[in-house]
Amino acid sequence: MNKLKTSLFALVILLLATSTFAQTKRVTGKVFAFKDTPIANIEIISKKSKQTVTTDEMGNFSIEINAKDKLVFEGNGFRKEVRKVVEGQKLDVKMLFLEGENNEKIAIGSGHLTEESLFYSKSNFLEYNNDYHTYPDIFTLLQGKFPGVKVYTELGQKRVVIRDIGYLSGKDNTALYMVDGQIWQDISVLAPEEIVSVNVMKDGAPLGFRAVNGVVIITTMVEAGKTRPNGLEN
Repeated sequence: MNKLKTSLFALVILLLATSTFAQTKRVTGKVFAFKDTPIANIEIISKKSKQTVTTDEMGNFSIEINAKDKLVFEGNGFRKEVRKVVEGQKLDVKMLFLEGENNEKIAIGSGHLTEESLFYSKSNFLEYNNDYHTYPDIFTLLQGKFPGVKVYTELGQKRVVIRDIGYLSGKDNTALYMVDGQIWQDISVLAPEEIVSVNVMKDGAPLGFRAVNGVVIITTMVEAGKTRPNGLEN
């Protein structure tokens, strides 16, 4: 009888251990600033297990976590980032500086960046230091960054309105979309993380009659000559 109890106990322990092992997974990724500047010594904490690792000189990390866990990314001078882990997907995390130039010095003093890498990044990729990736879509981004911009949904398609002039008269008041210097009919295909800069011009008259309702001007990370998403007007 005692042998049976011992065997059952051992079996339960084995099953629990197997179940726990099956629910854990290894996550790898990279932490960077601006366009792709690696950030070293960023602390990465598992919310459930509290396991902690730090990024190497190239911003890379590897951590064992539980299923459905979240990772917290913290560094001196940077905003805290929290990411939900998607199984089988490499986790690349962009971090932004806290407001105030002093935070750049703090980041250097903490060993996250070197003076040389920060100078180079600010000289060449300053416009990449934005929080656009935190917005779920381009329309939410526009409304969040530019108060007064409205988004309407008609027949399943969204359109941006900067000026309501013309609406009462029945005329189309949709803004003109300029993406990388070209006119687009539909910007819903753009992911916020693809965008380098975005601006809104209320008075687009200097650009011609098609811009009288205002212009949404977007610059993306797409390199010249690369195939663009559907929606670009020929």
